[in-house]
Amino acid sequence: MNKLLIATRNPAKLKRLHELLSNFKLQLFTLNDLNIAEPAPEVGEKFEEIAESKVRFYSNLSKLPTMSDDSGMEIDALNGWPGPSTRRIFGSDKPEATDDELIAEILKRMDGIPYEKRTCRFTAVEALMIPGKNQVHLSRFSTEGYLLTEPYYYRRTGFPLESIFYIPKAGKTAAELDELGELTNFFVHRKMAIVQLEPYLKLLENK
Repeated sequence: MNKLLIATRNPAKLKRLHELLSNFKLQLFTLNDLNIAEPAPEVGEKFEEIAESKVRFYSNLSKLPTMSDDSGMEIDALNGWPGPSTRRIFGSDKPEATDDELIAEILKRMDGIPYEKRTCRFTAVEALMIPGKNQVHLSRFSTEGYLLTEPYYYRRTGFPLESIFYIPKAGKTAAELDELGELTNFFVHRKMAIVQLEPYLKLLENK
């Protein structure tokens, strides 16, 4: 069975990616599994640029096929903020925001903005690199929704913004869908980005 390194240290994100990749006949490894402690440089300001820089760094370091994920929320009323910097809302030189800090800061900046102007989306970019080819395959998908003015009571640690992200097609927040076990039916940005990479993942299965 061929190996695939998932290049993230976020436990919540790792769990989601493991679930979404479970249908492929691949042996999944994490950075911790391989004792890789080096932080990847985050080059660029766009999802695609950051995902590609990370996947090149860790694939070259591990010599393994590697997948990197860069994702975040884009809020139209704030010109796409926070985008790829979702966890670094206080500046790249400051500690990453906690779950509570992230919710509080976003709701503060959106205070007074009416519902119809609270449009936003979760965007995921997946990057896949197979050693020896020096080529990165990129995919992108977004889930559209609206920001609520206060969070739903349930939320999963590591995914705080799902508690204020309302999906009209579902009539529920992403956090409520998660609580009901229905999240992947509507909150599909990461799932669909991986689907776009399926031809390359299938090739990797058969190598």
